[in-house]
Amino acid sequence: MVACFVFLLMAVKVYQVSAATMITNLTIAVLGLALIIAITAVVGRLLLFLRKRKK
Repeated sequence: MVACFVFLLMAVKVYQVSAATMITNLTIAVLGLALIIAITAVVGRLLLFLRKRKK
């Protein structure tokens, strides 16, 4: 975690990346991950439902 913080601090200081841009990118990444997890959960439930129906 410390290494990640140092890397992000370096990106802000050395490359003049604004904190708002980094927060926006982090938010997009977290929302994308949540979408992937939701889709996976729906497909899993669908497969479970189809398996129970065949028995």
